[in-house]
Amino acid sequence: MNEEFLVLSKKSTKYLNDAVIVSRISHWNVRGSEFYQCHLLFERVYNEVAELIDTHIEKLRACGYNPDFPEFSGPGIEMTEYDCRSLVELTLDYVMAANGALGMFFRFAVEHDHDPRLVGLSDHLGSASSTLLTTQYLLQAYLGY
Repeated sequence: MNEEFLVLSKKSTKYLNDAVIVSRISHWNVRGSEFYQCHLLFERVYNEVAELIDTHIEKLRACGYNPDFPEFSGPGIEMTEYDCRSLVELTLDYVMAANGALGMFFRFAVEHDHDPRLVGLSDHLGSASSTLLTTQYLLQAYLGY
């Protein structure tokens, strides 16, 4: 695969993984009067994104890409606020970053759809992006956007 494919594979895998980690940490640490509602919201987000990353990596491996530990090192942030709104905003940022990476990868896959190694990749990326977009809207609805 070419360099662009490798960069997009690494970025999409890292951003999806970061969204899982942030939503899971938010799930475990949310505080405040809306604790239970947010606790369930974050659980839904990390379950949906974790399922996406598993399928994503399987598709990438079929294309010849094998992720390494750096893609799974986490976002490297320190959380200082644990109220529901702050954690939803943080999770939303990571979900949007993951969706942006998938969008770039989708455009690449469509442009290279003649490559037999990429068969089905654009379908997967489009579907994954759609799931993330739904998750994004769910988080935005909580924030009142």
